[in-house]
Amino acid sequence: MLKLDLILIPLLTLIYLASSLDKSNLGNAKSLGMMKDLGHDPTGDTYALLSSLYYMSYAPFMVPFALLGKRTRMVSVLTLCALLWGIAATCFAGAQNYSGAFACRFFIGLGEAGFSPLIQVFLSRFYAREKLGIRVAVWLAMAPLGGLVNGIVAYGVSFIHVKLESWRILFMIEGGATVAIAIIAIIVLPDNIQSCKWFTAEEKDYLMYERYMSMGPEVKEINWKQARGALYRWPQVMPMLINMCQQITGAALSAYLPTLLSENGFKGATAQIATLAPYGSAAIISDRFGNRGWPTQFGWLLLIVGFGLFLGTPTSNKPAHFAALILAETGHYICTPLIVTWSPNNAGSESRRAVAVPLAVALAQAVAIGSGYLFPASEGPRYTRGAIVEVALSTAGMFFTFIYMGLIRWENARRDKREGGPPAIGLRPNTAQDADEAEGFRYIG
Repeated sequence: MLKLDLILIPLLTLIYLASSLDKSNLGNAKSLGMMKDLGHDPTGDTYALLSSLYYMSYAPFMVPFALLGKRTRMVSVLTLCALLWGIAATCFAGAQNYSGAFACRFFIGLGEAGFSPLIQVFLSRFYAREKLGIRVAVWLAMAPLGGLVNGIVAYGVSFIHVKLESWRILFMIEGGATVAIAIIAIIVLPDNIQSCKWFTAEEKDYLMYERYMSMGPEVKEINWKQARGALYRWPQVMPMLINMCQQITGAALSAYLPTLLSENGFKGATAQIATLAPYGSAAIISDRFGNRGWPTQFGWLLLIVGFGLFLGTPTSNKPAHFAALILAETGHYICTPLIVTWSPNNAGSESRRAVAVPLAVALAQAVAIGSGYLFPASEGPRYTRGAIVEVALSTAGMFFTFIYMGLIRWENARRDKREGGPPAIGLRPNTAQDADEAEGFRYIG
């Protein structure tokens, strides 16, 4: 298992780190003067559109890319999409006006649509269900780490004194790194256990046995009945609702955190360093609470308290506002890995996961388009509307999480009663045929 981890996890986490850098560097680029160089934007509406364009291309293509990966070579879809957004991010450095920036932002979203939602489905080809959560959590920990690295890089390039603007150097460094990592991944990553050239026949047999004892064997063809079930069955629909709540809050924080900090007393390059506190603390706490259910509720609570504090204190109280943003960002990064792991864990089969996981992310990203308008420049530095929306969505997320936890407990108890008790040790649910409805399958809460 360690050998498998060393082959898959480092490269996948590096790609996701690059994804987090390329997705979140817009806020840092803005604080480095990007909007002034691209054109006049007194109301902040143009930046809001630039931020939202990512989601306009990201959301519609997730499910098609996932089904393409299921039917062909998933690893090829993953790595080629990473190469696409890396090239687009690098080209962003050459944008001379908003039209060029809009085009690059669109293709960054398009490329990432074929990566992040597929990773959870891809990892489920290699790992047993009960061992998938920690791997996904490690992978998702790159998101807060990406913010930390982004802050360091942005702070560093602000001291580079050349004719080229600092924000352009930021895009060149981070986009170029993505291209390099994607090329390595194309060469190294296997598509499944059987095709992994780094394992002996005995090691492959062991990994396949362990994985199939948890979820059963998979078939190459798409089971459309199972895929359609992801559209209406509560074990898949509830994570979609919960994920929508957390995604809007997170998207707004990602786009506006450097600006919010800058307007609360952290000017210029200092604003980049200030982003390290929320991201650093989020990474530590996300690692500490590597499970679901109640830790997710703790994350929602931090979001509510954070933005409640942001609303309830005067704008002159800079330390209180800074602490509020730390709490909110930390809460978001506690929720994220726990929520997104629920969907693949409880889908049962790869056909259902191939729709449930990207659809959950796609719907969340679709509603997140509006996140770019939550903190317009005209409402700063109070941002009452944005903070109220964040509190409301976090409260809704907490409510939906309670419902999902209760439904899982009720359904597992019902199955125990129907089957005469918990699943027998060694029982392999026939998930290839029945997905999460298979005898012996229990939901993770």
